[in-house]
Amino acid sequence: MHYFDYEVRPEKGDAGTYFYHSHVGFQAVSAAGPLIIEEQSSQPIPYSYDDEKTLFLTELTGEAGTILVNGKSYVPLDAGQTQTPRPWTKPDASILTNCGPEIMEVEPGRTYRMRMIGGMALNLVSVAVQDHANLTVIAVDASYVQPAETDRIQIGSGQRFDFLLQTKTESELQSLGRSKFWIQLDTRYRPIDTTSYALLSYKTTLPLNQTVPSSAPSKPLIALPDDFQDWLEYTLRPLTPNNFPPASSVTRSVHLSSAQLTAPSGLFFSAQNRTWTDLNQHLSATPFSNTTPSTGTPYLVDIYRRGTPAIPDYASAVTHHGGWDPTLNVYPAQTGEIIDIILTNEPDGLPIGFDLHPWHIHGGHVYDLGSGPGEYNAVANEEKLKGYEPVLRDTTMLYKYTDSELVGANLNYTTQGWRAWRLRVEDPG
Repeated sequence: MHYFDYEVRPEKGDAGTYFYHSHVGFQAVSAAGPLIIEEQSSQPIPYSYDDEKTLFLTELTGEAGTILVNGKSYVPLDAGQTQTPRPWTKPDASILTNCGPEIMEVEPGRTYRMRMIGGMALNLVSVAVQDHANLTVIAVDASYVQPAETDRIQIGSGQRFDFLLQTKTESELQSLGRSKFWIQLDTRYRPIDTTSYALLSYKTTLPLNQTVPSSAPSKPLIALPDDFQDWLEYTLRPLTPNNFPPASSVTRSVHLSSAQLTAPSGLFFSAQNRTWTDLNQHLSATPFSNTTPSTGTPYLVDIYRRGTPAIPDYASAVTHHGGWDPTLNVYPAQTGEIIDIILTNEPDGLPIGFDLHPWHIHGGHVYDLGSGPGEYNAVANEEKLKGYEPVLRDTTMLYKYTDSELVGANLNYTTQGWRAWRLRVEDPG
């Protein structure tokens, strides 16, 4: 057995909703949990609420699995019940166990801060609360934002959304004739979409049915949209100015294309036609023939062991390789730079070789410049950014912008969407 002790030392300004997780095999979705950093006692919380709850979302069986809330769920609705287009197969009933839903207990007439954490490995999830369409987003990825009203939360792997939920009064509960409301979680963009549930349960003395249902509804109760690439895009704004750098201060751009490569050696997810694995394996410039690891040591460990020889050649990378060091398979940067990072979603010329991707940056945050279909147009996007101050994020979604799984067939490599970041390089490491 191997284990490690980690010591986390938050600094002023780090308060917010996070989670810890592994990046090794199945541990990526099992060795994980919420990590909440609270404000210092002398630091005022910018929003007022009575209590808070954490909703940590994970998956049970991956590709078409149940979405768990704090480790609990009913068996999800299958593909037929969610009207997923064929072909699909029903899951093996012998491996499904009905363990019951997470029950979020609340009191009438109060305001709750709900900290939702996307701990899923794969699924993008749309979440809504029955008869509670008054959700107010107040923080994303541990950064406070100006209040943004919405009727649902859309969350991908690694993302965190804090929102305020105003509960019903007792008179409203009396009028509705109920004290329990379904929290519906729909997966999207998977070959098989599923619907999972949790419960919002009111603590009340009203003569209302308090029995927890033994099973979930047979059909989705809330009509959640299938197309949601525009959800809160160009809407979220920082609560206080965040020193957003203008385009005139950008020193250079780095382009990274996401693609799923099918090679004789296996299936690889690549960035700019290069791949990385736990052992820093990459496929160089010829991914279909070269699977030799660039080193047998993770990059940061390599620096620790070898020192200067493991430091990338910044000048060569920027001048000759679009920012990439081909020897060490890294993208170097210098403190003080402001870099635009353009992410694009590319088909691979094969059916179903095309997906959406959560992009995450470790060790800091980036200004999210928005997203859109097709190719990125910097001039057009700067027009959209006029009068708008982007928020700092550490995880955003690179969408597909099409319902078809067959984009890329017949050698159609047309870019299917983009996301742009602006990075202020401040922390060496």
